[in-house]
Amino acid sequence: MKSITAHILAITVLSLCAAPFAHAQTASGVEEKLKSMEDSWAAAQLQKDHGASVVDGLLSADFFGIGEKGKLQNKADWLERLRTDTDTYTYSKNDSMDVHMYGPNVATVCGTSTEKGTDKNGKKFSRSFAWVDTWMERNGQWQCIAEGVSMPKATQ
Repeated sequence: MKSITAHILAITVLSLCAAPFAHAQTASGVEEKLKSMEDSWAAAQLQKDHGASVVDGLLSADFFGIGEKGKLQNKADWLERLRTDTDTYTYSKNDSMDVHMYGPNVATVCGTSTEKGTDKNGKKFSRSFAWVDTWMERNGQWQCIAEGVSMPKATQ
């Protein structure tokens, strides 16, 4: 009887020790996935529609955000802003990103990005800004449910 109890105790202790490691591997996988999605979002800015088609698939139907001018926007507003953007982008990349997990299906990604290009008048720009996106996994798919963006800072 002592032998069985010792084995059960040993298995229980080992499984408890392995649980944080398994969670860390899962969290790491989620972090990489979210960073990859954020990088796709930034790269899509170079497309003709300024990424609206890509971002449409990343935002949840109930998305709500605060744009760089402090305006509250739902998903339709956010996509319309992208589609009607008059700037031409030659460069759009994330400079840094930190992922913070708040459970198995909720995370924030805080980052900074840089964009370069020309405005509607042909004037060159280079600007950097900070942002935070809140992501939630629903039905096996990660979606951005909220975003906040700082005012762009000219870097030229």
